[in-house]
Amino acid sequence: MKSRVMITAASVVVCLLLILASIAIGTESIDLRAAFDQWRTGATKGNASELNIIVNLRLPRTLLALLAGGGLALAGCAFQALLRNPLATPYTLGIDSFAALGAYMATVFGAGTAMNLAGFSLVQVAAFLFAAFDVLIIYAMATRARRMSPLVLLLAGVTLGLLANSGILFLRYLAKPEQLINMDRWLMGGVDLIGYEPVLTLLIGVTPCAIILLMQASRYDQLGFGEELAAGRGVDVRRLQVTTFLVCSIMTGVIVSKVGPIGFVGLVVPHAVRTITGSRHRVLMPMSMVAGGAFLCLCDIIARKAMTGETPIGIITSIVGAPFFLYLLVRRRFADWDNA
Repeated sequence: MKSRVMITAASVVVCLLLILASIAIGTESIDLRAAFDQWRTGATKGNASELNIIVNLRLPRTLLALLAGGGLALAGCAFQALLRNPLATPYTLGIDSFAALGAYMATVFGAGTAMNLAGFSLVQVAAFLFAAFDVLIIYAMATRARRMSPLVLLLAGVTLGLLANSGILFLRYLAKPEQLINMDRWLMGGVDLIGYEPVLTLLIGVTPCAIILLMQASRYDQLGFGEELAAGRGVDVRRLQVTTFLVCSIMTGVIVSKVGPIGFVGLVVPHAVRTITGSRHRVLMPMSMVAGGAFLCLCDIIARKAMTGETPIGIITSIVGAPFFLYLLVRRRFADWDNA
């Protein structure tokens, strides 16, 4: 027990160091000591280039990575508990595919439209609306069936994802070459947004959802023993399923609409954290949030330095996440799921 606490504490320290590194490291080298002196002396914007880079570019980018990575990791952890499936992710229900379909439709049919609604571009608005539409379809199916079977939810999500992907292929057939470039770039994901408006949007969308999910931690522990046993111990399984389904879907939809469908965070991070903290969700869920944010910060650092210019962060998360997940499989770290 003591060793596990020490490992968890060390993991938190590593995550904090990655967050600081995300602020300090970028495509352009800066003198951190000079930036501190500029802040301490109250230098004007014209004479504080290093401080301006940190405050206006790197800090909001780091905060965006923290919120997006933490939200995706938490949603993945909650979906794995709800569906009792180690392969569940925030995108299991097809949210990313429908969001991409909406973004593609906005790109193809809304070209030249400079719409901006509450800080969201037309592409972002369409992505969120289509993600919400996917949620409504699955929720209506589950409500009509009067039972939210994990297997039914999983199959429904996969089917809707395939349907959305067919629509994406049709839109790619209709799109102009320059539109294809924009569409593919959005699909790769990225936190390279400027200013604090995206950060505020994710803060408003992610924070209340995260609080609601963290409050369900003890119920997820009971659900791991099966629905009947959890119900016998006083857990309202139906309410827990609906809450998890809606809250995770809304949070994921907000994140994807802003930063695109960044993969592997919600799949790999909860499993990696579980090997350190164990399966008690009161520790697993908040640690997954911290680790998810730090993981996305790490991938963003690599994206800045891997090539001249910047590599889309979705590519980096896949390159880093896929081998690590295979490593977890080889090391047989899924003992908790053997009877699921």
